[in-house]
Amino acid sequence: MRDQINNYAMDKEKAPQSLQDLVDAGYLRKIPKDPFTDSAETWQVENSDTLISLDQTEPGISNVHSGSNLVGSDGTRYSTW
Repeated sequence: MRDQINNYAMDKEKAPQSLQDLVDAGYLRKIPKDPFTDSAETWQVENSDTLISLDQTEPGISNVHSGSNLVGSDGTRYSTW
């Protein structure tokens, strides 16, 4: 999904405003399930004013993280990956 967020931003010269924007524009067939929560509804998006050094006029999605509160074997939460 991160690659498609970047592809969308480069092609459209602005960041997506929602994950559904990626689907609507054909970058994803559907929003995938979070492998840790088994739900497509739990993704946590990270918004930023800038993405890939674009001159954006409005903030948009720059990254996505799992919505899980589980902890990986390295001691960090999946939601920080």
